[in-house]
Amino acid sequence: MSDEKTMSPLVAVIGAGPAGLYAAQSLARQGIQVVLFNRDIKFGGLAEYGIFPTKHKMRLGLLAHFSRILKMPQVHYVGNVLVGKTGDITLDKLRQVGFKAFMVTTGAQKNKWLGLPGEDLDGVYQAHEIVFDYNLLPKYTRINFDIGRNIAVIGVGNVMLDIMHYLKLEEIEREVTAYARRGPAEVKFDKETLEPVADCLDLDFIKREVETAQPQAASVDDDVNIFYEILEKAREKAEDCHSGLTVRMAFLRSPRRMIGDKGGRVKAIVFEKNTLDKQGDSVISQGTGEFETVPVDTVIFSIGSQVDASFGLPINHGSFVTSPDPRFPVEEISYEVYNPDLCTQCEDIFVSGWARQAGEGVVGLARKDAEMGAKAVMAYLATLDSLESVPAEAAINALGLDEQKVIRLADLQKLKEEENRIAEQRGLAEFKFESNEAMMKVIKGN
Repeated sequence: MSDEKTMSPLVAVIGAGPAGLYAAQSLARQGIQVVLFNRDIKFGGLAEYGIFPTKHKMRLGLLAHFSRILKMPQVHYVGNVLVGKTGDITLDKLRQVGFKAFMVTTGAQKNKWLGLPGEDLDGVYQAHEIVFDYNLLPKYTRINFDIGRNIAVIGVGNVMLDIMHYLKLEEIEREVTAYARRGPAEVKFDKETLEPVADCLDLDFIKREVETAQPQAASVDDDVNIFYEILEKAREKAEDCHSGLTVRMAFLRSPRRMIGDKGGRVKAIVFEKNTLDKQGDSVISQGTGEFETVPVDTVIFSIGSQVDASFGLPINHGSFVTSPDPRFPVEEISYEVYNPDLCTQCEDIFVSGWARQAGEGVVGLARKDAEMGAKAVMAYLATLDSLESVPAEAAINALGLDEQKVIRLADLQKLKEEENRIAEQRGLAEFKFESNEAMMKVIKGN
């Protein structure tokens, strides 16, 4: 199946983040024609728009590898095109022009809300919106983030620390407190991500919080020394703070509502204090009925992401639903979309990466999941009576897409050359256009 002239099977990979690119690579290596559809102009997903700007070498290394994947003869890039129930093209249309299977790797594009009163107040934001803003993802760069000086961040993962790192670089005097619903041993960040703000930690405040949480942590066999070890190791390589930023952490609290002032801006957040319990191997938090009100002028939710419902596939717990009884399991994992009530045809649709399990893992895990998902697709293709398909470029042309809108690989090369030219001219490590309009002007000249 290695020669496209023999009309090898045609598979659509939808989403060009790490999972989509690695899925495309895996399928192409097995002779499959792959068309990689991407909502954005640029490929890379979170590798392009989610890595902290100071991790320049890491991001460029990933993008260089992804560029090599896109240059594989079996891989065809179609960017600035939205696939889905309400998109530019539907899965049914893709079937009509010859696609045999679909791998959905659209990631978890929507932020999670808890449905709390006051989430619509001014000064209440989602962490991913801010991340996308400082990484210059078009549309988010146009949001006016009015971040105050007394900030509550809900969540204790690496994204929370990236937000604090960003605030540190602004060099504005601020107090930021990250709130966890469970204990210190349950934090989800690593020492490397903590290092840039480790010198900004209010250690006395944090120690008091840990001591208060200690009895509950001990009741579920959580060792708070694990938390202290992360802090200690991070501070060994900590960057000087000198920015006016104070970083605090509080535990055993769940947000219940935000309170606004007369102008519609958040002025306080109400927390319920928690106890801890153990259910099997999991530590869970339970409300005590005791509440506290904390004055704030900004609240940032950093509690994970969920897939976009507008794609048109069934969702559960923030991810697309997969079959509980898969035909093609890989290491006992199901990659097959399942819901006979919503899918007129589901057996040819597969999911991997964050689309399968929202918010799980980093690039290395996304790669493994995508490669396993590709195995499931190959197993499905092997069951088809006919594997003949049209050439990929003929199928793309048959979709009738607007050529002035669609982005191909040559367009991306033209854009990259211009961004590199501007970066060199301005003496910058790199330069990125902040809007789709600016990118399209370079690419199409309009």
